[in-house]
Parts: sequence; C-alpha cells; structure tokens
Amino acid sequence: MLTRKRLMMIGLPLLIGGVGGIAPVFAQTAGADSNARATAGAPSQIAEHAERRHFDPVARVQKHLDKLKAALQITPEQEAQWSAFADKVLAQVQQMKAERESMKARPATAPERIDWQLARMKERTARFEVVAQAAKDLYATLTPEQKQIADKKLLSFHRKHRA
Repeated sequence: MLTRKRLMMIGLPLLIGGVGGIAPVFAQTAGADSNARATAGAPSQIAEHAERRHFDPVARVQKHLDKLKAALQITPEQEAQWSAFADKVLAQVQQMKAERESMKARPATAPERIDWQLARMKERTARFEVVAQAAKDLYATLTPEQKQIADKKLLSFHRKHRA
C-alpha cells in the first residue's frame, strides 16, 4: 500500500508534467497542418498571402489612387487638384514607411519613448492636415456624381471592404 501511495504521489505529477510538455508539440503540429491546408490553395492565393505579408505600402496606395481616379473619372480641368492630392497622399505614405523602418532606433527609456511617440503623433497629425486640405480642395472641384463616389471612397485606404 505504501508503495502505491508513493507511486501515485511521485508518478502522477510526472505523468501530468509529461503530458503538459507534449501538448505544445501537438498544438504546433496541428497548427502546421492547418497552415499547410490553408496555403495548399490555388497559386494565386499563395501569392496573395505572400504579397500581404511583404507588401509595399507606397505601391498599394498608388494602386488605390489609380482605381479612385478611374472611378471618379477625373477631367483635365480637375487634374491639377488630383495631382496635388495624390502627391500629398503618396508623401504621407512614404513618410510613414520611413517611420516604420526607423522604429528600430527608438529610445530605450520609457520617458524618452513617450516623448518620441508623442512627437511622431504630432508630425503625423500635421502631415494628415495637409492631406485633408488637399482632399477638400479636390472635393470642391468634383461634380455631384463624383462627390457621391468620393463620399464612399476618398481617403478609405485602410478599409478592406468598400461599398
């Protein structure tokens, strides 16, 4: 009897610990299998997944701007306002891309990081105000039909599903 109690006192925790150590292995294997199934789709799905992981934000925004310009059917009279708007949007995106790359050099202490982040937020707000003004200037030159399209699509770069 004494040996069974000892066996239970020693063996049970070891058994539980062993199962606990094996569980992450099963979870990783199951995750790998589901990932393999998810990426086993058509080659275009695999390419799309890779593109989302390693996308160029400037190219993505340029593609969106091209679609927006076509949807709005920008006229030659509106081209100057469109170009000013598109240039400001692209400048904003390029700056954000540079900021993302510079995040590796952020300050080490918490107060320095707070000040650094606050400065970045102020800079982004100032740059967005420039984009917002360019968008308003463009909007003022649009026809009522174009304004309906702009109301749905102008400055909606972050949305996955647009109406």
